[in-house]
Amino acid sequence: MNNTELIKIIFFSIFYLFSNLAESQNKYPQYYFRSPVDFPVKLSGTFGELRTDHFHSGIDIKTNGKQGKFIYAIADGYVSRIKVSPSGFGKAIYIIHPNGYVSVYAHLKKYNKKIEKFVRAKQYECELFAIQIFPKKNGFPVTKGEIIALSGNSGSSNGPHLHFEIRETKTEIPINPLLFGIDVKDYVKPKIRTLKVYPFDSNSRVDSSSSPVQYKVVGWGQLHRIENYDTLDISGKIGFGIQTYDLLNDVNNKNGVYSIELYVDSVLYYSHSLEKFSFNESRYINSFIDYKEFKQNKRRIQKNYIDPNNKLSIYDSIINRGWVTFSDTSYHNITYIVKDVKKNTSKLLFTIKSHLCENSDTVIHDSTYVSENRFLYDTANSFENEKIKIYFPENSFYDSFNFIYSESESIEEGFSKVYHLHNEYTPVHKRFKLSIKTDSLPEFLREKAIIVRLNKNDDLRTRGGKWKNGFITAKVREFGRYTVVVDTIAPEIKPVNIHNKKKIYNYKTIKIKIIDDLSGIKFYRGTMNDKWILMEYDAKNDLLTYFIDDRIKKGTNLFKLEVKDERGNLSVYKAVLDY
Repeated sequence: MNNTELIKIIFFSIFYLFSNLAESQNKYPQYYFRSPVDFPVKLSGTFGELRTDHFHSGIDIKTNGKQGKFIYAIADGYVSRIKVSPSGFGKAIYIIHPNGYVSVYAHLKKYNKKIEKFVRAKQYECELFAIQIFPKKNGFPVTKGEIIALSGNSGSSNGPHLHFEIRETKTEIPINPLLFGIDVKDYVKPKIRTLKVYPFDSNSRVDSSSSPVQYKVVGWGQLHRIENYDTLDISGKIGFGIQTYDLLNDVNNKNGVYSIELYVDSVLYYSHSLEKFSFNESRYINSFIDYKEFKQNKRRIQKNYIDPNNKLSIYDSIINRGWVTFSDTSYHNITYIVKDVKKNTSKLLFTIKSHLCENSDTVIHDSTYVSENRFLYDTANSFENEKIKIYFPENSFYDSFNFIYSESESIEEGFSKVYHLHNEYTPVHKRFKLSIKTDSLPEFLREKAIIVRLNKNDDLRTRGGKWKNGFITAKVREFGRYTVVVDTIAPEIKPVNIHNKKKIYNYKTIKIKIIDDLSGIKFYRGTMNDKWILMEYDAKNDLLTYFIDDRIKKGTNLFKLEVKDERGNLSVYKAVLDY
């Protein structure tokens, strides 16, 4: 291929990408919605960004590390849903707009006065902090630019910011908010950091290896290249993957890119774009990325080939599911084109020297394997013996594989052996049923028993479960090491700013830490003078907060807090408080 042909290919690629992005933007109104904030939008997270077990469904707008910024309705509409949760979105509000879209505002500190009063009344009526409300259509109309809330850090937020989404009203499918004309300063091209090349089988080679080979990528913008390599020697059926991220002006965050395209010579073999996706397909991210690489090294390499049971809708143009077969003796030009939503473009170009395939009959054996069963991705699968039963519904996996099972001796506090289910580097899409026999479990401890997963440091992660007919059964979603333990220890209650006979004349809040070491907090109830009080639960910080209201009276008050874990272990704290 000469330089003129290469220039033509690059020009065509740029034209194709720009045309696709323009087409996406033309689908959506560009001047209908305003910004949800009144300051320049800087992002700590982009739409479709790669997160643990899911794609990010909105944009994260920085609030300068502070809470309490005004949040505005982006257009006329009405509040259709209000949700308060100790985790997830925390305090969130949903607004339906007449043009067919819903806007979502999450991790809020509090709602505006009218909505806040309504929500607190419902919480007291139901005696619940975590609550979900669906107001009547005309209950809370809003106008464009109306203050609806204050920004916060509630739920599973890792720092003060606004999580913002735009969804289709009919389908609830989230759409990239930046396609609606919300202004973000971004003149910075994406970065490409790693190339990984995957042989399909033992007959395929990458630089003489039948295992995946990783290459460091250096450069910037249009000039990315593989460090120390001009040409890769390839033979057979091959897949590619890259590690890439986007940068924006005035922020240091490594955000998600919008689209990736892979050309082999002049042929587009693979492309995807993050215009929209449905929530029920978000977990397919574990097939979209190199899951083993992520688990081992916390590096997210985006695979540019598609597993047989990957049902993501984000793929645009695919040949042979992204797999490329090199079976000649020619040179081939490989071009990656990576874009952000603002059309900033980066490229990685490299050359492949193709070789004729070599047949290999190599079979790898591992002496640690105890038993082996072939699991097919498109059918139900099961495994059982006298000690354990496992059932996987159909479509639990992204590809077929040989399921490996083994056992090891019980841990000190265990009531079963430790069961090794395959390995933690193979993702599972659906929850599967796991039943473990508990021969040595005394009858009086059956209600306290739980299945736990052991992580790399042998820390226990509860997976719950119920005991019946000699087995404890739970629904789990990961391979790894499992065993049975019991939880007989009640949660710990740690007062932060009060104690018995404390004088709290000028206090605005009462703060209490609640901590459980194993099965997790299931229930808590705070009362003041035997009347329920609203204690907001920040699960990530194990913190309960009571904002002092009319439930407390002048003089002596009796505060009481009950906390129960998932195995029914109860703790009670009481204090007499002077107010």
